[in-house]
Amino acid sequence: MDKQKAAERIRKLLEGRVARVIGCEPADLPHMKIGSMAHFLFLIQGDGQTMPGFETAMSALGILIGFELIWDLPEKDKRQAEEEKPQVIN
Repeated sequence: MDKQKAAERIRKLLEGRVARVIGCEPADLPHMKIGSMAHFLFLIQGDGQTMPGFETAMSALGILIGFELIWDLPEKDKRQAEEEKPQVIN
């Protein structure tokens, strides 16, 4: 599965839902993180039976697309990740 394509499809779905809730078109929305849109929808509609449990939904997002895509984090290259490893000094 291509996580980037999955994230784009999830983003499109969430943008449509957010736009319907506030009464605008998805193109009118500012760019929001997938995680922010999911949190917003739970804030607005989380008391009904139309949405799954918050923890379940966020866990599924994490499994499907990963933390970095949920929160629009820049991808670190391997060199940078290795440089950030803590050094152990005896």
